[in-house]
Amino acid sequence: MTLVLMVMFTRPAFAIYDPLSVPNNKFGLHILEPNEIDKAREFVNSTGGEWGYVTIPIRANDRNAEKWLEFMKKSREQKIIPILRIASFPVSSDVNSGSAAHWVAPNDYDLVDFAVFLNELPWPTKNRYVIIYNETNHESEWGGFVYPEEYARILDRAIDIFRQVNRDFFLISAGMDSSQTNIYSYFSVMENTVPGILNKVNGLSFHAYGNPGFTTPPNTYSKVNIASFRFEENYLCRNFSVCNRPIFLTETGWKNAQDWYFENAFGNVWTDQNIVAITPFLLSGGDGPFKEFSFVDENANFKSFAKKIIAFPKIAGRPLITDPPVAKINKFSEIGKLVPGAIPVIEPNIIEKLFNLLRQIFS
Repeated sequence: MTLVLMVMFTRPAFAIYDPLSVPNNKFGLHILEPNEIDKAREFVNSTGGEWGYVTIPIRANDRNAEKWLEFMKKSREQKIIPILRIASFPVSSDVNSGSAAHWVAPNDYDLVDFAVFLNELPWPTKNRYVIIYNETNHESEWGGFVYPEEYARILDRAIDIFRQVNRDFFLISAGMDSSQTNIYSYFSVMENTVPGILNKVNGLSFHAYGNPGFTTPPNTYSKVNIASFRFEENYLCRNFSVCNRPIFLTETGWKNAQDWYFENAFGNVWTDQNIVAITPFLLSGGDGPFKEFSFVDENANFKSFAKKIIAFPKIAGRPLITDPPVAKINKFSEIGKLVPGAIPVIEPNIIEKLFNLLRQIFS
């Protein structure tokens, strides 16, 4: 629970703008840690580019104020537009190995905490891009279950909560795992549970990997390859009138990509007019399971396929920029110094206001 809940009751209401109504540099990259932003800039803002994008996850147990304040400061300095994907946290199936069985299913209180915490960060752009969870049609991403009814309800509540806190939040639905055969029935159950839910969000996130096997070349056109977003978009438009929405390709790519793969994809496939950002997975996978997706080698040098995209001409994006932030009060900085897992002391009147807000939203 954050210590700055009071601010959510005094913030003025603003409103998002269409990111495609201004010059937009759609090139981006997916990173895992805030300190990777400097390296990401070399890719997304290369060859004339400014204000490219990075997608980064923020876990419920990683709301460290100093860490994320620094990230937003760097985003402004490096002219990068952040897309934050909120996440719960993984639970381990084997304490000794540390292998994750699944991610904890989200809850309403996490949504309130995320909204308040993210509202206090000094975002560089007027639009505050937030993705509501990840690949929820995959059981490992949602408490070990595939539960589209609950994701629809959580997404609906997230929209209400974030917009009550600040209407500058640009809310994006989770990118689904397009290799799962349940993806279209999942969308259908979502829409039947909360009619119009995917028109209620501000944008749609899609994942478009080179499947099957993360190795299929980009010139193969199918429901599971890098053009998968078009099939999903067409399904949603045809069946639920979710049409021509802003698209964010927040994960895409291959294992051990060949030099021509991304060059072909950017030039011939990811060309739709309603695409706002393309953030391939992943800048650096380290020595972990995502190593084969990395855009950099073990010496942190960009691989040859990445250099091809770095050389692509890009435009200088012109997003609406927020005013530089004033110095943060010490109390907020202290939030990041709390011992992980510790329960802070919260004044009773703040708790009362929080529960009143929850009752208002969920009544």
